[in-house]
Amino acid sequence: MTSTDADVIVVGAGPVGMATALGLAHHGVPCVLVERHAEPTAGSKAFGVWGRTLETLEAWGLAERLLAAGDPRVAVAPVAVETGEPIFTVDFSALAAESAMPGLLIIPQSATEALLREAVAESPLVRVVHGEVTEVRQDDAAVAVAVASPDGDWTTLRAPYAVGADGSRSIVRESQGVRHRGRILDADLLVFDVDVPDDGDLPPVRLVAERPGLLAGLRFAPGRWRVLASLEALTSPATTATDGPPPRKPDLPIDVLEELAREVLGPREAHVTWQSRTTLYQQRVPGFRLGRRIVLAGDSAHLVSPAGGQGMNQGIQDAENLAWSLAAALRAGAAGDRAAADAMLDGYAREREKVADVVARRARLNSLLEFGTPPRLRRPGFLAMRTGLRLPWFRRLLTRRLSMRDLEYRSSSAARLGGGQRSGPVGRRVPDVVLPDGRRLAAALGGRAALLAVACDPPEVPAGLVVVRVEALPLGARLYAGDVAVVRPDRHVGAVLRRPSAGELREAVGRALGAR
Repeated sequence: MTSTDADVIVVGAGPVGMATALGLAHHGVPCVLVERHAEPTAGSKAFGVWGRTLETLEAWGLAERLLAAGDPRVAVAPVAVETGEPIFTVDFSALAAESAMPGLLIIPQSATEALLREAVAESPLVRVVHGEVTEVRQDDAAVAVAVASPDGDWTTLRAPYAVGADGSRSIVRESQGVRHRGRILDADLLVFDVDVPDDGDLPPVRLVAERPGLLAGLRFAPGRWRVLASLEALTSPATTATDGPPPRKPDLPIDVLEELAREVLGPREAHVTWQSRTTLYQQRVPGFRLGRRIVLAGDSAHLVSPAGGQGMNQGIQDAENLAWSLAAALRAGAAGDRAAADAMLDGYAREREKVADVVARRARLNSLLEFGTPPRLRRPGFLAMRTGLRLPWFRRLLTRRLSMRDLEYRSSSAARLGGGQRSGPVGRRVPDVVLPDGRRLAAALGGRAALLAVACDPPEVPAGLVVVRVEALPLGARLYAGDVAVVRPDRHVGAVLRRPSAGELREAVGRALGAR
């Protein structure tokens, strides 16, 4: 049987696949979401959602659900187990002027996935198909995905495009003969969850500061903790080249985990509910676009060490960029403009490939600091951190980096960037400032493409775009009076013009956003 009732086939219904489907629905694009598991997988995996990702989900009407289910933190203050005193405090309120969600939402990935699953079930534009993908083929006209259902039946889905969001061992990626490439560090990270009934006297973030390697605890909710540990310290920054996903590690005996839990949480009962043991790795495929009609997102495209907690967040941000890019490519294809369709998808690939490299470098640095810093150097290191966090510029730099808000795109990465008269702000994300009417800018944009006019009125506005006028923006935005910025649905600046003519504006919009 062959089905062709969607514009996009998304393979994999983890957080990235579901986010891609919901992003496509937000832009009016119907899709089929293929998932081999009829029931959700166990395990909490990612421990939280950064504010940058929450802003994406807010544009799709989902942030309130997550905020209600999780524990929002405006400040993170790890406490040393040895002294009971805070080591330092990272206060994300430094970003309040540019975001209504400046910090970190502590929520297990299982809860995030459950809420995304609810939203998928509610969307009339997302059709879920359960089954095992057995074959993926593309030609000049479409992608064909063969799916074997649990009852032994099979169907072939066809659509103009397919997204591989099916994880580190992606069938979509492997079907095209592509594998991850990268490097691994000589250390393992042990991640497990425990239920601790009598934890009311414990601060929410605990770190064994004088132990070689890493041992830390993070409270998800009353009585529920995530423990992160290295079984031995990292002794060398050297990396080893690797091809393909890292090997799965066997589980450790429960008594080993319970002993680690007691070391970080104190001598109290701790029931282990889930565990994972992983290598510290940084890998990605050479290109996120495979042929003309297949694109990758999330772990299918890149793998990053858990240090810093940015893996799932990076994948959802892939989905944000990919959803509007696919919508633009479909519009261009319907108009017969193949070059514009290719520019949209090549733009997604080049932009997110560069971001993946940046996130991988940061994760490696985080891994070296967390796993390899000798205990004798930690006290001076913590003192330097406390001193730096007293400086407003350093506090803002660190909080923007941790929350992924400083990630930007370069005009050299994609043809769809840099079509205006000024390059400085292009690729940057516009801060979510408060407008004169009291709304935030993100609420006014609503996850749609727009023109942002700074203390001026643009000429004739291309169809399908809203105009938001502001009198001034923070200096970091690099947008000044007289500028008209083409703002993409992901709130990144696609082009900037100074008091443009109607023709100049139409040309810049077409290059940055594709056919309207």
